[in-house]
Amino acid sequence: DGSPVEILTKKDRRGEILGYQAESKELTAWCENGQFDKTRMSNTAYDLMNAREVPVAREFWVNKYKFRELSGAYPTKGMADSFSGRDRVECIHVREVLPGEGV
Repeated sequence: DGSPVEILTKKDRRGEILGYQAESKELTAWCENGQFDKTRMSNTAYDLMNAREVPVAREFWVNKYKFRELSGAYPTKGMADSFSGRDRVECIHVREVLPGEGV
């Protein structure tokens, strides 16, 4: 049904996948192929499926130099500053724009 599942083990001693579905406090078991129906006769809304990959915008800092290539991609400006050379011209803040966000 699209609700998240916290997988505890991919395969227990019976060959089942064990996990908690959404906010449930009850442990749920699925067949090793991800089907909820133990008879493996039908697909149900409780079968496991791969999560949709959601793009995440990247953000980082890059050091620019006068006579050499851009250097590194650092997660914070402080890190870029600490790894910069004395000939750095500027520190560039880069934020990726994802499709649909506009510019």
